[in-house]
Amino acid sequence: MSESLGQKATVWDDWWGGVTPLSEIQMWDFYGGRQWITKYAPRHGKIVEGGCGVGRYVFYLTRLGLEIEGVDFSEVVIEKLGAVKKEIEPKAVFIKGDVTNLPYDDNSLGGYISLGVVEHFIEGPHKPMGEAFRKLRPGGIAIITTPNISFLVWYRKNMKRIKNAVKKVIGRKIKGSVFFQYEYSPGKLKSFLEKEGFYVSRAETCDLIYPFSEIGLFKGENLKKGSFAYWFANTFENTWLNRMGAQSITISVKRAPLMHCFISGELTATEDSLERFDVPISKEYQDSELAKLFMKNRKVGYSEPYDILPPYLQPEERVCEYSGAKYITDPIFENFGFNKNATPEMLKSPEVNIELCVKHLKPVWRTRKQI
Repeated sequence: MSESLGQKATVWDDWWGGVTPLSEIQMWDFYGGRQWITKYAPRHGKIVEGGCGVGRYVFYLTRLGLEIEGVDFSEVVIEKLGAVKKEIEPKAVFIKGDVTNLPYDDNSLGGYISLGVVEHFIEGPHKPMGEAFRKLRPGGIAIITTPNISFLVWYRKNMKRIKNAVKKVIGRKIKGSVFFQYEYSPGKLKSFLEKEGFYVSRAETCDLIYPFSEIGLFKGENLKKGSFAYWFANTFENTWLNRMGAQSITISVKRAPLMHCFISGELTATEDSLERFDVPISKEYQDSELAKLFMKNRKVGYSEPYDILPPYLQPEERVCEYSGAKYITDPIFENFGFNKNATPEMLKSPEVNIELCVKHLKPVWRTRKQI
């Protein structure tokens, strides 16, 4: 079987060599899904992002106080991150590795994040998914996204079929294409994960704004407030129409009779907790306000409409709405993508950043900068 372009490190050497970690962080929701990632990323236990690229989520979640490491098979990327991380977040950890053979003990990880990676395996996503399952501890959470068959992907695929059919009729040669990636529906992604042993608590779509930004050549002019794209994306992102969005996203659990509690990290959650919650939660916490944020069928969304192409927030003094202390906003992470003020110290409280991520996430869309 031929190799996928997406499985060649040299392809990603070139791609990630053309952007900077700083730019990738500050484009924020150029790719949607942050509302899912920040909500379900475990606050206890080590998280690994497999195929981390230039590490924007590793940097971001590290600054929020989560224990996370990035793994990527591109040596060029890992070297680049090592050179720049002291300017962004010195505590961030990046390791060269293979997502089908992770350098961690079995049953050791609290979480696993895979954003747009498993669809590049021409033989299917079984190997990286199976490896994630093996490395997660009981109750560990896997957050996995792939491209969805959005309305734009559907349109392009059908136009290609029509063109090829016409070429066949008139006797013109049909050019072959080199495989790069699949697009998976949430249902298909769920079926793959279940075959590897996961319990899939959520399998949905998101990111209605991305297809519109692609139509607008990623300049953002067609996304501004008052446009059809702005109205449509913000109105329907949390409805059944989001099935036309750009990404399929799944939240999965390594289910076991006894699991690590999402709230405390202790090995005290039982399987029946997954009947009420998306994540394992011990009985002693099930009536808490934090637990209620993870009840099944609760909508996952941003707290306000998209802010399109806003100017970069310059460091300024603000007052923390939790402690009352004054602080200066971050020159790179701005106000960390929230519409409520919190000091860096308060952000690292699991209870505070869970509340912020579920109730106060502000979506910001900026263009990607090429260098």
